[in-house]
Amino acid sequence: MTIFDWQTELNRDGHRVVISGQPIAMHCHHYNINLQKTLEETLGAEGIELLYRSAEKTNYNSLQHLFNQYKKIRTLKSKLEMASLLYQNCGLGIIHFRKVRPHSAYIASTSSHHVTGWLAKHGRCETPGCHFTRGWIAGALEVIYQRPLGFYIVEERRCKMQRDEECVFHVKER
Repeated sequence: MTIFDWQTELNRDGHRVVISGQPIAMHCHHYNINLQKTLEETLGAEGIELLYRSAEKTNYNSLQHLFNQYKKIRTLKSKLEMASLLYQNCGLGIIHFRKVRPHSAYIASTSSHHVTGWLAKHGRCETPGCHFTRGWIAGALEVIYQRPLGFYIVEERRCKMQRDEECVFHVKER
């Protein structure tokens, strides 16, 4: 028995893309990378935090809605698999939840929409730059472990924007 059928749940409502009836935002790398660059250059750390918090809250609300709708997705493994599939099906890349505990986690991304876009437009970055993904991970784990928004801090330890082999994220409690 299939718990979640992507063919019926991922579709269009007019011009909008929806998953389980909930609209999602999808943009090309030009938009996303220009938005990130603008936030970084005009607001600095505050702009990075805005990008992180926006991704965190949006993913938190989306996954909470999804898990409330699909009660059979209840184990840690199935929730992590759904989060990983959602990330991939939204065109964000590939994310691997390698070591996940309620108080800490180690996560890697071997392919990323944001990295590919950044490298194509700006080349190598001097500092880790996957702020959207960090926020996305925080929101996902807060829902999975039933924690409030802002509970986790996600740090990027290695980044493909810096030409590392993969992006590596460490999660800890705030």
